[in-house]
This record gives sequence, structure tokens and C-alpha cells, in this order.
Amino acid sequence: MNLEQAIQLEKEYHPLGTRQDLYKLIYQSCLGNGHMITNEEESYDRLIKEWKEAIAFPMQEIGNGYVRMPLTKMKEEDLLLWNEIFIESAKVRCTRRLFDQALVQYGFSDQGPVSHSAVFKENYSPSYRVIKKEYIDYFPLFKVCLDAFSKQKIIMIDGPCASGKTTVARYLSSFFECPCIHMDDYFLPSDLKTEKRLQTPGGNIDHERFYDEVVCPFLKKEEIHLHPFDCHTQTYRKEIHLEYSPFLIIEGCYSHHPAFDKLDAFKIYLDISKEEQLARLKRRSPSLLERFLKEWIPLEELYFSTYLIKEKSDYVFSR
Repeated sequence: MNLEQAIQLEKEYHPLGTRQDLYKLIYQSCLGNGHMITNEEESYDRLIKEWKEAIAFPMQEIGNGYVRMPLTKMKEEDLLLWNEIFIESAKVRCTRRLFDQALVQYGFSDQGPVSHSAVFKENYSPSYRVIKKEYIDYFPLFKVCLDAFSKQKIIMIDGPCASGKTTVARYLSSFFECPCIHMDDYFLPSDLKTEKRLQTPGGNIDHERFYDEVVCPFLKKEEIHLHPFDCHTQTYRKEIHLEYSPFLIIEGCYSHHPAFDKLDAFKIYLDISKEEQLARLKRRSPSLLERFLKEWIPLEELYFSTYLIKEKSDYVFSR
């Protein structure tokens, strides 16, 4: 949703709002929520206090990927996590240029952060936090991953192509401040792609090299030396060194391969409908669509069905 659409929605939701409230929405949409945060503890204490007094308020997209998340939709046991996600949202880079352009377009001057007007507060009782939409969409994953990490388990994210594995892993890796390893870096080189190998479920991934480079050193609590393979150029990129960390995310199709069961990971499966998968692939990789449909997706489906990947996962997530 862009800012213009968000402003129209604001007028529909809150017709009694003033120009002060419109300015506040523009400020939040363009500059985010960082002005509210002094430190994590104070932010959490304020959230608890407001949550106890909160009155129903609609969830509302405000443009540029931000959402007003009503406090009444937050469960008490999740407030600490919501506060951390609120703070994480404030780390997202915002562009001052968008704010300056919006001020000119809608006839405002820069007033800095402002409160809602007295009229707005009296009629709508605003009780919310401004959070990036992705964090709200993926909140169940943040919650299960927090629990998994508390039990000293690493996270492994598998699922069909275009289901969002890399995107989810990026958010989780940033939030939990832990390294992320991509299975795309371990596709099988052309010289190893024999007919017999490709007929083996999961055989198009170099699981032997992944086991040696990732599984073995992790189990020994040693530094991991990655040699990412670029399947487009058929070359190995520069070596990456990762210090040992008990918190680790591994994402990509074939990450739940039985060859890696010694890792005793928390296994997440990202699901997606065939219709949505096709739509995403058409948008993302139109030139490779035929290869996806005729080659890569059938190999994935053979792997999923042979090893019951979805059925054996600890958590299945679908948007």
C-alpha cells in the first residue's frame, strides 16, 4: 500500500480525524516508529501499561510497509516479543526524502513527531504500535523460533520454491542476530549430475559437502568454513568463515534432508498453494519458468513425498 492509498484509508476509518492526525500518519508512514523508543525496558513498561487500558482499534496499513497493530490483538504472554519486534521495526531504514516530498504534496511543514489530536483520541481511543507488516505476517514464526532457540535447537526452513524461505530467514536472522546458511549454495555441480544421482530423491543437492562443511563442524562446536557454489556460473565463490554459534538458521529446499538429522533441529516447513507458487514464479523468474515447471519443481516434489518432509516438520506455516 502506498501513502496515497493509506491516506484514503485513514479518512474512511477515522472521518473525524484532523490535519494533525493526517500529518501523524504521514510521519509514521515515512519515518517509522523510532522516535517512541528510548530504551527497551521503558518501551516494554509503556506497552504493558497501555495494553491494560487498551480499547479496540482497527488494524490499519499506513503505507510504505508499516501497519498500526492494535494492542488488543496482542496476547499478554506475547507482549515481550511484540515489544522486541516493535524495536526491530524501528531499525528498518526510512527515507527522509519520502517524508519531505509528502509534506510538500499535502501542504504540511515539518513539525517533528506529534500526538493524535484530542478529537481523535476522544472518538477513536488509539491503542497501537507501528510495526513493519512483514513482522506481523510472520509473527507465529518468530514465536516458535524463540521457543526453539530457548531449547538450544537450530532452525531449518524447508518448503517449495517461491514459498518465502529466504525472506523469512532474512527477517529471523536479523531479529535473532544469528547466522543464516543457504541451501542454494549447495546445489550439485554439473560434473556430478549423473542420471542415477538425479533419480535419487534430494540428489540434486550436494548433501555430502554440506555435511562436511556445516554439520560436522557445528556438532563439534567449531568454526564453519563455507564454500558457496554459484549454480549459474558453475563456480565457487569466496570462502565465508562463521564463528561457532548455538543459534543458527539454515534455509532452503532440501534442508530437511535425512542426511542432516544429526543436527536435531527445529524443522519449519513453509507451504504455498500451486496457484500462488505459479504466480510468484511468473513475477520473479519468467525466463526460468519452464525449467521450474519441468525440472526443479518435480525434483522438489519427489524429495518432499519420499521423505515426508512436510509431515515430519515440527511446524508448518502458510500465508
